[in-house]
Amino acid sequence: MARPKSRAEEILSANEAFVGTKEAAALLGVSVSTIQKMVESGKLRAWRTQGGHRRIAETDVQALNREGRQAVGGGHKSLFILIVEDNATMLKAYARVALQWGTNVELAFASDAAKALLMIAQKRPNLVITDLAMEPFDGFHLIRTLRASPELADTRVLVVTGLSDEDIAAKGGLDAMTLCYRKPLSFERLGGYVDARLQDRQHHR
Repeated sequence: MARPKSRAEEILSANEAFVGTKEAAALLGVSVSTIQKMVESGKLRAWRTQGGHRRIAETDVQALNREGRQAVGGGHKSLFILIVEDNATMLKAYARVALQWGTNVELAFASDAAKALLMIAQKRPNLVITDLAMEPFDGFHLIRTLRASPELADTRVLVVTGLSDEDIAAKGGLDAMTLCYRKPLSFERLGGYVDARLQDRQHHR
């Protein structure tokens, strides 16, 4: 009978990223001692290096961060962002940088336009950040469906794409309400845009 895997082996075999206790504390906005208590209670998966340092599964930290945002994000001044992207590496980059956006930002993720529209039907986002080139339903389909809906036509959409102007034009182009950022994406620029949207919402709602 095979022996059960240790936490370290579980994390490593799943090819997960991990962070130290100080980084986890900074990401969650708590003390290092609080992180240690979370590890001891099993709320965060962790293992020790040969030098005795704890390493914590980054996915657990992100999950706790999202839970905290959702708890705070129920108010009318929070910003609900739906990110539509089918590239796993890009999704991970979004999740990592979103930890810096503050507790008044709530995130959801979808891997194509069809899934995004199902999620939007349940809860309308304040901002949709979407790729264009996706299968089976792309970002053009998502945007046109939103614009065709009387209830959703004014949804704020930010496109992040590697397509050229010619490629976009060949697909029918983007409407004047849709902002377009090019890949490789500057996450610093994106963070500034998200912060501006959050500030606007807090001051005008």
